[in-house]
Amino acid sequence: MNISALFQNRSRRTWITAGAIVALLAIIAFAAVNATATPRNPVEVQIQGWIADLQSDKLTATRQQAQRNLERAGQSAVPQLLVALRSNNSALRRNAADMLGYIASPQATEALANALRNDPVPAVRRNAAYALGEIHEARAINALQQAAVADPSRIVRGTAADSLARVRTILAKAANVNEQHIGAYAAAPSQQDLVYVAAKRDIWASRDGGKTWGTLSNVLPSQVTALTVNPTKAQELYAGTEGMGIFKSIDGGATWMAVNDGIVLTPGAREAITAIAIDPDNANVLYIARGAWVGTSSVQFYPNGLMVSRDGGETWIALNVGSNAEAIAKLAFRDGQLYGLAGDRVLALATPQ
Repeated sequence: MNISALFQNRSRRTWITAGAIVALLAIIAFAAVNATATPRNPVEVQIQGWIADLQSDKLTATRQQAQRNLERAGQSAVPQLLVALRSNNSALRRNAADMLGYIASPQATEALANALRNDPVPAVRRNAAYALGEIHEARAINALQQAAVADPSRIVRGTAADSLARVRTILAKAANVNEQHIGAYAAAPSQQDLVYVAAKRDIWASRDGGKTWGTLSNVLPSQVTALTVNPTKAQELYAGTEGMGIFKSIDGGATWMAVNDGIVLTPGAREAITAIAIDPDNANVLYIARGAWVGTSSVQFYPNGLMVSRDGGETWIALNVGSNAEAIAKLAFRDGQLYGLAGDRVLALATPQ
């Protein structure tokens, strides 16, 4: 064999080898894509089929059977239901959220909270709020509290409020606290497994999402009516009280100091801080809603409007926003705007910079 033929044979073998390698890599890539894009066992294939049957807006017999099957599948169905919660099909998202409520897996908490905050379809947000109430996770408290005040849909607000009531009951039971004594509760936005419950003058704290609790007895001078946590400092709390204004703690509720400069308190009056909100973009800016109980045989609540502090509660000034004729029970921020809940009405309140 001459030199030229030898080089031709080597070149041909090189190309054949390279082609084989490319083909092998393509097969491996195809297998990898299919391994992640499709179910890997018969059970996952079944679950995928049942979830596909959730795409109908109508409660058909097929969809009902799929829901029963998914509920029986339980935790095994959660990963694919979480994928469905991000679908472009709103009916599928709505029904996936509903199923996650029936299964009640804590694994779904973050995805459901995100859907509650951001999904454009009210029915999806409503089902996400319902599901979070069934899961009973403390990590859902902040998303539910925001939705109960500031969601544009009355149905979503009502569902979020109902779910908060269920979470409250679970927290009270876990902490062994009489639920009727609870004045307020809050989860730390920066550490959402850290939960505080105010009952009479006591503060209860849990660092594991409400499973175990510690008690700080008689640390506040009066019944707590509102409670919130600094969005970036989990140990910094503000408590509104009955008759004694607002108090601040920087050590997780162990000690408190009054921060009432600018708040006029009437001795002996049953004044109350009904709501507190901290600006998530500037934790030094706080808003409170106030009012007073007046009367003896016939007691009525008279609102005193809103006040703002721009220095972490050190000083307060009254705001000429909203209406002093409406008692604001809750305050919450959404997309940089402060909202107040007065009865079943949502008030968009000005937030001067």
